Parts: sequence; C-alpha cells; structure tokens
Amino acid sequence: MPASLDQMLALGAFDGDSVAALRTLHDHFAATLPGCSLALLQVEGYAAGECRLAGFVDGSGIERVANTDPLGQHDRTPPFADALAGTLLAQRAPRLVHLDATLAAAPLARALGTPAALLGVPVANAGIVRHWLAFGSREAERFDALDLAAWLAEVNLAANLVVRPLATRALRDETVRQRKAIEGIADVQRLLLPDDPTIRGLEYAAHWQPAETAAGDYYDLMPLTQYAPPDFVDPGADIWALMLADVSGHGAAAAMEAVQFDAILRTYQGDEDAGPAGALTYANRHFFSRRSRGHFLTAFALLYRPDLRRATFVDAGHPPLLQRRGDRVLRHGAGTQIPLGVLRDHAWRNESFDVEPGDVLVLYTDGVVEARDAAREPFGEQRLAELVRTGPAQPAALLALLREQLVAHQGSNAGSDDQTLVVLRIAH
Repeated sequence: MPASLDQMLALGAFDGDSVAALRTLHDHFAATLPGCSLALLQVEGYAAGECRLAGFVDGSGIERVANTDPLGQHDRTPPFADALAGTLLAQRAPRLVHLDATLAAAPLARALGTPAALLGVPVANAGIVRHWLAFGSREAERFDALDLAAWLAEVNLAANLVVRPLATRALRDETVRQRKAIEGIADVQRLLLPDDPTIRGLEYAAHWQPAETAAGDYYDLMPLTQYAPPDFVDPGADIWALMLADVSGHGAAAAMEAVQFDAILRTYQGDEDAGPAGALTYANRHFFSRRSRGHFLTAFALLYRPDLRRATFVDAGHPPLLQRRGDRVLRHGAGTQIPLGVLRDHAWRNESFDVEPGDVLVLYTDGVVEARDAAREPFGEQRLAELVRTGPAQPAALLALLREQLVAHQGSNAGSDDQTLVVLRIAH
C-alpha cells in the first residue's frame, strides 16, 4: 500500500543520526511489511556483487547492527562476496530472492538472520547508488505480490526523505568545523597586529577589516629608535617603520600567506642602510616555496627618520601613499615596483620624500578604493584623496570620516575585499 502524506511528512521531519535513520525506515516500512527485517547494504567502493552490512534491524525491531558508519569510513571488515550477495545485487533493479539451501548457507544470509526470502532495492542518492535496502522475511512468499517498480519508487522516496536531513546536518557540522578553523587562523592573525605602540612624535589611527573572518591584509607599525644608526641625533621623536601588505585574494588561504609573511619579516637581520628595500628583498626570497604559491603580495614599506625629516619607502605593486601638506595631497609610489612573489631574485630599490611637522600620511589597501556601490561605481582614489585633503587633521577623526564614507558607499561595514586604512600625522 502506498505511503500516505502524513507518513511522508513524518519522514521529512526526521532529525536523528544515521543509527536512528535505519530504525526510522524500519518502523515506516513495518506498516506495509510487518515482521520483516531491514538491512542497509553498502555497495559503493566494492566490486559488483559484493557489499558491506552497514546496519541491520531484525523483524521484531531489534537493532542487530547499528548503522554508525554508513559510508564505511572506519569499518575495514571484508565485504560479503558470496552467492547470495552476487544473486541479490546482480542487476541495478529491485531483486526478489527465494533462498534455497545453498543461498541460506551463505555468510550474508546468516548475517541477516537466515530469511526465507529477501527483497533488495537499490537506493539512488546524488546520481549514484551507494546502498541497497534489503527486506527479509521468514515467509517465502512474503514479497511475491509486491509491484517491484512501485516499491522501487516508494523505497527511494522514503530513504531520501530520511537521508537528506543527515546530509544537511553533515554539511552544517562541516561548515561549523571549518568556521572554527578559520576563526582560529583569524585569532592568530589578530595577535600579529601592532598593539598600539607608543611612538614619540607620531599620532596615528588604523582600521583593519577582513572581507571574511580572516584576511589577506597585513600591517605592522613599530618604533625603531633602539636600532638607530650611529649618526642619529635624537630630536625628541622616534625612528619608526610601517609595513602594509595585501595578499592577492582573501579568506583563509590569503590569511595564511600574510601570517607567513609576518614570520619571515621577524627573522630579518638586515642593517639600517638596507632600508625597506632590504627587508622586502629578503622577504620575497623566502616567500617563495618549492611549489608555485598561486598568490602574490603587494606591499608598501616605509621608514621614517625624524632627524632627517625623510621618509624612505618601497612601493611593491601597492596603491600610492597619500601625503597631505596644507591643502595639497601628494602621491608617492603608485605601484612603481613589482609585487612580492613574482620573481624570486628580484631586488627592490629605496625611494624617499621629505616630511614636515603637521604632514598627514594615509596608506590603504586596494579593497578601499575598489569598493563598489549598488551601481558598481568604485570608491576610487580620487574620492579618497579629496576626503584626505579636506578632512580633519587628527588621525582618529580623519579615519572615522574615511570609514563613514566608505561604509556609506559600499552599503555595509565589510566590503567584498579586505580593507585596511592607516592614518599617520607627524606631530614633531
């Protein structure tokens, strides 16, 4: 008798695990086939005519083999490859088998309680047959009156109503697992961000916003007066350096590249004369691995000496630095040199510009200027430069203005790419 709508709705509401799934199917089919056993046979991964007993509920409803491993990921017991398995699974269609003495003596028959008749039904899932459901009865003619074509449809409908929630839960659990893993990467990455170091003569504010949980953007800001060269005359302000980098792409893979970049930089032992170019040349050499990375990294490396009022920098394929002086905005860099990860033995060269007290420096990643509104219009460097020119001079206030305008433009706090903004003001 075909299943009723209420029976189908009950199956569709199933929310248990794989063990409960087989019991639920047994209870469902017991309304039509009372007193029959139900076995789940895994055929995927085995030769034709072979199977693994994944689960078994006997005719009285007692679970003899719990369906804890439906896909055989942990069970390595040999499959059934006997005469009964070969007969039952001979074709890709429902098969009714009456067990004679030879078939009843087969290991699979004994595992299924030595029934007098077996009805095997292949179950289609995601375009393939991974399992069969095998109904057993001690009555030899128990299944003879069934319409096998109709039974094939009913069994597959019922099985898939139960299996779909299992697949959904597995996907949900895997999503949670991956999310936790990515959050772990993001936590490590946040630990690498500068912890608001005190730098004499410098005021600053920074914003770091991943497009996803983890980011390919990286920045570091550090005082370097303790490593000052012998000719340094302390004017009451610190030597400092800033590194802003952007790994191509975003998400966990880009974040891992950014973490590795940080680790490489921390091993750099170059002298002060090498400047930013030396640091990037060193990092690039070690950024290459034995295999193609699939990522490159743009960077803006900046070193400031207050006694010389000079900023030395390297722009490795990165958007330009904006320098506000009075009512003018000057640009430095504009990707004049290649990114890291392109040529292993490339050597970068230092460039420089003069800095005066009151100058405001703004650095950013391309996720800022490439952010788009609903009409697909980018935020753009010109808009950013005008905001820098006309905005407040204090870094925190200017950063707040830039973020406000960026969020209003893209319609959300996070963009489609990672976004980093660093605003610095030379106070002394």
